[in-house]
Amino acid sequence: MSRRAVNLRNIRHTWLIFILLLPTVGGVALFRYVPAIEAVRHAFYNWDGAFTEEYVGFDNFRKLLGNLSLWGPLLLGAALAGFAGLSAEKRRVYRILHALALAVLGWAAVRFALDVPRLPETANPAPAAILLGLGLLCWLPVWFHKQGRLRAAAHLFAFLLPIAAGFTYLIGVRSSGDQLMWRSFRLILILIAANLLKMWPSIFTAVCIHRLRSERWQYAYRVLFVVPMIIPMLVALLIWKFFYDPNVGALNTLLTASGLDNVLIWLDKWVLHLGVFVEPFKPAWLGNPDLIIPALVFWGFPWVGVVGVLIYLAGLQNIGDDVYEAADLDGISWWGKFWRIELPLIMTQ
Repeated sequence: MSRRAVNLRNIRHTWLIFILLLPTVGGVALFRYVPAIEAVRHAFYNWDGAFTEEYVGFDNFRKLLGNLSLWGPLLLGAALAGFAGLSAEKRRVYRILHALALAVLGWAAVRFALDVPRLPETANPAPAAILLGLGLLCWLPVWFHKQGRLRAAAHLFAFLLPIAAGFTYLIGVRSSGDQLMWRSFRLILILIAANLLKMWPSIFTAVCIHRLRSERWQYAYRVLFVVPMIIPMLVALLIWKFFYDPNVGALNTLLTASGLDNVLIWLDKWVLHLGVFVEPFKPAWLGNPDLIIPALVFWGFPWVGVVGVLIYLAGLQNIGDDVYEAADLDGISWWGKFWRIELPLIMTQ
């Protein structure tokens, strides 16, 4: 039986396939691509999500990146100085990089002197001054290298200089930029780290099921993980909403019964200073800005996703028995099998 490619040229023979795919493609475009495109478009607007929508061009990016006429030469000069110190063994490369670093940092010093008097009163020039000072210290690795002393310290300083420059830049821009925008980036990083953490319980569960010797038990566990998929997502949302309820929720009841509420109240009073854990102990986990992020991270505990387990299990079952036999002959432990064989081979999943 011959196969023919499905494309627009033979659409009169394959029009039914395109019609069947149309609802799926339309749904993905409507609920995935359109929101993403709208997010990119609204990056150029002053938008409150409801009423205000004013085109501002690149102002949002300027608020995020800070004054690049000042920070750009500082970052570039610090990076060149760091690379110059690392390439001190290659004299020609070092001389070029070192000359460029000093020239860029000299220009950065001029820009700093011109921009600081025009900064608003709320702006703090200290991070930029610190970064400029770090960059101008780029001659230290050279002096250490010429003297033949503290060579390791010189290379370490050259390696840390661009990193210190980057952190100083982030601190300076964050202190003088749009605080709401930077808090949103912090939230994104927290959620990315949380999702990476939540991935591992599903991987470990899939590995445990895969290593069962009995095929019947493997099949039984696969069925048990498929059964929850018939429960609507709305039911799970209502369960977790009840779990976090401030009045009758299971979490507050458990904390009160175990006495951990007193520990949280003490930590809030003397360490955290958030004002969310007070008497009477009824924190609104989903209604308080200081508690919503930890609540979302804990959401779904123990984080064994049904779909995730099945996807990882399918990847594990594609690993041939000869691979495990070779590992047994080499005397690899159970952890070695996971770290050196199973985890690398399911990276695509």
